[in-house]
Amino acid sequence: MVDKEQAKIDSLGLDEAIDDLKVLAQKVSEMSKELIDKASEQAEGATDKIGDLVDSTGDVLISAGETIKSAKKLIKD
Repeated sequence: MVDKEQAKIDSLGLDEAIDDLKVLAQKVSEMSKELIDKASEQAEGATDKIGDLVDSTGDVLISAGETIKSAKKLIKD
């Protein structure tokens, strides 16, 4: 009975189809990994840019605070 079932599988070409599906699944997995890696790289780049923006904003705020302090001293004197 096992031979008959195997003969049916062979005649339908299911073994080849399963092998093709395995190859396709592997390709999809590899493509997914590549997409995840690219998304991760882009997220890191965006994070770096946001960090730079925050640093710059902090520097501007410190500078503005020092200017205000200097202006207050000039007004008081």
